[in-house]
Amino acid sequence: MSALLVAGLAVTAAAQDWPVARGNAPMTGNSATKLNFPLELAWTFAAGDKAKREGVIAESVVQGGRVYVGSQSGRFYSLDLVSGKELWKVEKKGAFEGNAGFAGDLVIAGCVDGFVYAWNKSDGKEVWKFETDGEVHAGVNIWTGPDGKLRALVGSYDNKLYCLDAATGAKLWEYETANYVNGAAAIFDGKTAFGGCDGTLYILDMEKGTEVKKIEIGAYIGNNIAVDKGVAYITHYGNKVVAYALSDGAKLWEYGDRDFPYYAAAAVTDGWVVAAGRDKRVRGLERQKGEEKWVFRTRGDVDSSPLICAGATVLFGSNDGFFYAANLSTGEETWRYEVGAPVKTAPAVAGDFVLIGADDGNIYCFKNGKAAESK
Repeated sequence: MSALLVAGLAVTAAAQDWPVARGNAPMTGNSATKLNFPLELAWTFAAGDKAKREGVIAESVVQGGRVYVGSQSGRFYSLDLVSGKELWKVEKKGAFEGNAGFAGDLVIAGCVDGFVYAWNKSDGKEVWKFETDGEVHAGVNIWTGPDGKLRALVGSYDNKLYCLDAATGAKLWEYETANYVNGAAAIFDGKTAFGGCDGTLYILDMEKGTEVKKIEIGAYIGNNIAVDKGVAYITHYGNKVVAYALSDGAKLWEYGDRDFPYYAAAAVTDGWVVAAGRDKRVRGLERQKGEEKWVFRTRGDVDSSPLICAGATVLFGSNDGFFYAANLSTGEETWRYEVGAPVKTAPAVAGDFVLIGADDGNIYCFKNGKAAESK
């Protein structure tokens, strides 16, 4: 096989991956995939149990044609991306609510039983586990250190953020906050940014775990913070969307229209910040000043963190039981699919496949529609 063909196959495989939650380590909620509507339902998989109220709220991650995701049933799965066929599963005595992360041959995820687990991606064999002193609801993010070694970053309800050696699970450092750490930590420029129930934005050095900056936000932060071009974009329970300069901690702008909290994380791209709230609305804000440009109304709270695709389309679910697509520029509805149960997961896009989970315990996989033929 020629080197050119091998390189081409590698690029194709990478294009089918969704290796990092929210699309990248800074967690800005972006995908390069251009979507063509309508999307077509490719398969569903029962990962949870609707009768027991064990749904799927964790975002899927995808690598090498395999989907990796856990559910509130305490089961973590590897599924075939194209068919939805189960490849392996593990069962624990706690829910999986945060996204997993990849480190070489391992997939790593935190569990509400208080442990962080690492399994072989190929067969699900457990390689290591790390015990925290609290429930782990947060997602995992991965960083490559100056020494070339991979680190896994994850928060816990013991009020700490942990940095672990991704190959062995050994603790490299921990940082203690004043309350639960619920969302995944963003990674950028050798630093991490995260918040939690103590209403504080923390900026730490990734290698040492030392504090670089601490900014009082004043309200509970339930999800990840998005970081782009030196600015942190935060949604919080104080009913606001805010932007802070990381250089000096200055508040650049604040948006708040109604007295309803934001749980979903913001999506950020050139010119736009998209925020979804528990007032049943998704908003498109102008990035520089935070001015409202459009509002999309659903019939349920929106805890599904929006995803921006190809700078043109916004994907999100709602507690009204629908999965939506809207035009990024206008906020007009492009497409919807009736799931029939609340959709709280952030969408994941792996090549031509779009994945969500729902409170009915199912994972839904959609196939990108066919592009219109040019005349």
